[in-house]
Amino acid sequence: MKTKAKYQTWIRVYKLLIFAGISLILLLVPFLPVHLYLRVLSGILAVPFIYIAFILSYSVYQFAAFGGNYQSKIHDLIVAKVNGVGKGKILEIGTGSGSLIIKLAKTFPNSFLTGIDYWGGNWEYSKAQCQQNAEIEGVSERIDFLKASAAELPFNDNEFDIIVSCLTFHEVKDRRNKTEVMIEALRVLKPGGEFVFLDLFMDEKIFGDEKELLHVLKEHDVSELNSYKLAEVMKLPKLLLNKKVLGNAMILSGRK
Repeated sequence: MKTKAKYQTWIRVYKLLIFAGISLILLLVPFLPVHLYLRVLSGILAVPFIYIAFILSYSVYQFAAFGGNYQSKIHDLIVAKVNGVGKGKILEIGTGSGSLIIKLAKTFPNSFLTGIDYWGGNWEYSKAQCQQNAEIEGVSERIDFLKASAAELPFNDNEFDIIVSCLTFHEVKDRRNKTEVMIEALRVLKPGGEFVFLDLFMDEKIFGDEKELLHVLKEHDVSELNSYKLAEVMKLPKLLLNKKVLGNAMILSGRK
């Protein structure tokens, strides 16, 4: 029997367990022989932890294949935004467990793909997992997986025909200015090449003013730039539109 590929959701399980554990501890305090003040205080403190644990749990369910499958649906949307025939070299920045790049490989059988990610640390993805998933899906011969930072891509200028990235730029820790990370991605895109980026571009704390972001990208050899709020092109459950989940999500696509 063929082994099934395993793709993690964007929500880190360890974060969910931490908030759920703290919530449980705080909820148990009122049942202990402690001062009334501590019982009341623990109940108050438990509220935000319970809320966050609920949002994370709900998001895992909606993103996972056994739930709403929205992570896969969002990846399908990104693939559909690629207007070309998918020939040549495709780069995915932030490969995770390989779901999006494998969809691209299966959609565009004449392409050669590279997936980069920093993996390790507090992430629950790995390069080995990506390679195993690509083998299971029958596309491993056309995909290279490399460990690298999105802030300093190990590629020459104008190397790729298509570049995609999904919810990665805002996670890059070794570059404070996230717009610079996007400019680095455009550096390795060929003139006339396509890009499709999905991220929390409407979050000013991360990317600054939205209009200024678009202006800066146009100044860096972007000849065509389209922007779409994710909620306008895909119907999402209300709780996924929380600002801490996908409420600030936007797709930027175009050509260099």
